[in-house]
Amino acid sequence: MKKIIYFFLMLIFIGCKKENIASGINTRVYGKFSDYLYSPIPNAKLKVGEYKFKFNSVNGGTHIFQKWTDSTYTNSNGEYDFTFRTSGQGSLYKLTLDNSLLDTQQKYWSLLDPVEIKNIGSSFNYSTNEIVLLYPCDVTINLNNIVHFPIEIHHKTTRKSGNDVAINSNSIYVRRIYIDEYFAQTLSFYRTKPNGVIQKATFQLPATNTRALTTQNITLNEIDFIDI
Repeated sequence: MKKIIYFFLMLIFIGCKKENIASGINTRVYGKFSDYLYSPIPNAKLKVGEYKFKFNSVNGGTHIFQKWTDSTYTNSNGEYDFTFRTSGQGSLYKLTLDNSLLDTQQKYWSLLDPVEIKNIGSSFNYSTNEIVLLYPCDVTINLNNIVHFPIEIHHKTTRKSGNDVAINSNSIYVRRIYIDEYFAQTLSFYRTKPNGVIQKATFQLPATNTRALTTQNITLNEIDFIDI
């Protein structure tokens, strides 16, 4: 009986196994990245990831990331066009848009999953308008008789940086966030009380409708926090 089960599992493995793609095959990848109003996303980094199939008895197997094989940047029009070469060590290749980092300024926001590159050995086109262009906004936070600290700040399209610190006292803080010019923004504050209850305070900031640096002012009161 054990031999029969083992034989059956081997058949599944053989049927599911994905062979590596031969080495030295050139594939052109090109397209355009923009926001939903089709404004281009310039200087965005794109990378080609190599994946190898790994068998398992739970779901038959999956592709596991191995390494980055090539990269490029979009031009001023949000366009990219480059050719990468297969290594012979992967059975699948995917195109990934790098996150915009907090270096001098966060340029864009993306939650796109890696896209499988099809037509290996030929040309593969991928364009999207699901990226959000971002612009800086300095928020002045006035704390009014807050009792419990520390307080963490969260904004959906602003990435955390090493300079972000929790608010620890009643004072005035200025925090830069990166926003979409077209929509109102939600700025959230989180804290945990001594009894372990987590609380949240939420503020809505109006749309700026501009790409220049803007400013906002809010006052954070003890009553603004609610249990979640």
